[in-house]
Amino acid sequence: MNRFAVIGHPVAHSLSPKMHAANFAAIGYAGEYGMFDVPPENIAEFVRLKGEEGYLGLNITIPHKVTVIGVLDNVDESVKLYGACNTVKFAKDGSISGYNTDAAGFLSALSLRGVPIAGRKVLVVGFGGAGRTVAIAALRSGAAEVFAAVRHDVDTGGFAVKTVPMDEAAKIATLVDIVVNATPVGLQPGDGPVLPNDVFRKGQFVLDIIPSKDFPPTAQAALDAGAMAADGLEFLVGQGAESFKIWTGIAADRAAMLNAVKEQRK
Repeated sequence: MNRFAVIGHPVAHSLSPKMHAANFAAIGYAGEYGMFDVPPENIAEFVRLKGEEGYLGLNITIPHKVTVIGVLDNVDESVKLYGACNTVKFAKDGSISGYNTDAAGFLSALSLRGVPIAGRKVLVVGFGGAGRTVAIAALRSGAAEVFAAVRHDVDTGGFAVKTVPMDEAAKIATLVDIVVNATPVGLQPGDGPVLPNDVFRKGQFVLDIIPSKDFPPTAQAALDAGAMAADGLEFLVGQGAESFKIWTGIAADRAAMLNAVKEQRK
């Protein structure tokens, strides 16, 4: 049996196991996919252990997408570009390679909704592994301006991302065409939206990349304000399908994957 898993902290909310299981069943692939909650201080030891145990690959989620880079023997150009890794592949020779498929997930989510990004103004709330990737991918796709709301000074890697303090995010949000929540806000029961409800408006597109079992609060607040909004399900499927292709060389059944995660909402 070919083994894979997602690791994060926390990770119990993840829909990746059901999503990948649906793909395995749809294409007749002999695979199993688990999940592991790994504290940050254990990330290097844990990743190496999974390679020694014969795993073929891992997905990496919050908060490990940057720190896991230090464990890698080989770094794909996508990791060098975006400064974050969400996909790890183990080779037969024991080496560990890292890739970034979050950009593909982000652009896929916009494409499925028919949302153009060229010439648009974008605000990304959060600049961790996923937020950094989304911001740079938006710039490379022709966005007119990209703002990133941050809690502390960050290195933008020379890209023209305009960082703003988190307490100014609400003001910037009223001026942009696309808002992306790339923070963990919304994962925990009782979380509210990452921005005040009154910053959203008709004509905006709001993407909350959290692929939670319930529709996330930031996307819901945007919908209530008349904006077009999406949760992180298409984002999850897009990056997951790319990960599976990296691990196996086989195209995933994206429809089966999306149906599986949507079932969690029923």
